[in-house]
Amino acid sequence: MSVAFQTRSITIPPGTGRRSLDASVTFGSTVNRAEVALNGFKLDYVNSDHHINIVEADTDIVSISGNTVNFRVECNYADQNFDDEYQGYVTALVIADVAD
Repeated sequence: MSVAFQTRSITIPPGTGRRSLDASVTFGSTVNRAEVALNGFKLDYVNSDHHINIVEADTDIVSISGNTVNFRVECNYADQNFDDEYQGYVTALVIADVAD
């Protein structure tokens, strides 16, 4: 058993509401098991300053196929009426048990 790490930054394009974006990382050998963790994020309004009521960022493994780990990033950034565009990025850390 060997442990390997990969980071991936996912751009959150301008928009409103809860966002769900899929991404993947590829390792040098077959992945036996993997987990994903939130490594960092930056979310901000596209236009002007607003009061913030909700800040959410989450990561989940979707599937593992050979050397590739597919994962999903979900985020939300909103004031009380949920109508202002936000954008930014979320960085995920994928930790994998890979074949020797």
